[in-house]
Amino acid sequence: MNSTSGADDIDMAAPQNRAGLPLVSLDQAHSPQKVLAHGELLRRFVAGLEIKPVHMRIGIMGACNMRCDFCNFHSPNEEQFYDLFSFKDSIATDKAVTLLREFAANDGRAVTFCGSGECTIHPGYTDICRAGHAAGLRVGLITNGSRLGRPKVADCVAETHTWVRIGLNAGTEATFDDITHDREQTFSRFVGAVGRLRESAVDPDFRIGFNYVITLRNHREIVRAAHVARESGAHYVRFEPEFYSALGHETIASVMPEIAEALTTAAALSTEAFEVSVPKLDRGPMDQVEEVEGDFEHCHYSRFVTAVGADGNLYPCPQVHLNSRYLIGNVVEQGYAEVLEGGPRAAWEASNPRRTDLCKSCFYRPQNELLELLRRGRIRLDEALDAYALEAPGTLHGDFV
Repeated sequence: MNSTSGADDIDMAAPQNRAGLPLVSLDQAHSPQKVLAHGELLRRFVAGLEIKPVHMRIGIMGACNMRCDFCNFHSPNEEQFYDLFSFKDSIATDKAVTLLREFAANDGRAVTFCGSGECTIHPGYTDICRAGHAAGLRVGLITNGSRLGRPKVADCVAETHTWVRIGLNAGTEATFDDITHDREQTFSRFVGAVGRLRESAVDPDFRIGFNYVITLRNHREIVRAAHVARESGAHYVRFEPEFYSALGHETIASVMPEIAEALTTAAALSTEAFEVSVPKLDRGPMDQVEEVEGDFEHCHYSRFVTAVGADGNLYPCPQVHLNSRYLIGNVVEQGYAEVLEGGPRAAWEASNPRRTDLCKSCFYRPQNELLELLRRGRIRLDEALDAYALEAPGTLHGDFV
């Protein structure tokens, strides 16, 4: 990267595919440049001052009602990495409510329910969401979609959520059932449930869409899945290649030309009302390798976003949560503010090696590289903020950095 002060060079940190693969195409809601919507936080960050995370990613339980073949938490490829995962873990409703209120009181703005399990099967999911919303938090959900048709969950989502992303992962019901081991006819209900939620949602910025993890078993249904997503009434379908911490995208390397062609075809289905998101397809491993990807030494992104596992522990980001090397402290037992500012986080960061010794690649590499360039002064903050304001004057879901 060449030294620059040009505002146009904020694109230097954008994700790109190598030659021969489709161009990366991310809609505004998933743009890695959304951090530029937070000018005051960035000024403090560039000046080396303390800031608090504005977005929390949280898994309130480890259990799930599906058993997807590609799930990291059940894969033999990840038995060593997610060493703290347990399907028995769960954060009690009252403690989850307390945690979200504490987060909101400490400059938190948005919460995404995700994690190692399926959050919507938690018996207190709707109560937790309503409490977080009442505390001023915007609410997002990553889900397998199995509970979205149930009135209690559907009403809660429509009344309190800003966005929902559903695991599609197949273009036919037969393949969906085969690779997810679903027994609730979830796939067949996507079309009706998604359209109804889009129409009934209260938040004017509400978005609902699909995520598709590309594997050897489903890569030939990419185009069909894009059609299903569009016909369902979704705002978008977002594709991502299967990833394991010690393998990267190696499991699908042999069929990458087919995947690239299918994604190009699927992208042509985009309209003003429906977007097809094409991902970075060649990300390398992050664990048990020597090669380091990305021009940054420390994880800056964890200053803006944090993660909580179903074990109640705080982690730097959702990519590494439930790994003991990244455990910072238990926010359910000790309190969010106490862990964040009272010593555990500072102690972890002081004792922890550089990011280049832990995370060789990074899902949030574009964000981290942009933040690194801003911190170094190789991109001037004021020019970057002005350029972004012109490009995205009303950032969609800006609090979900």
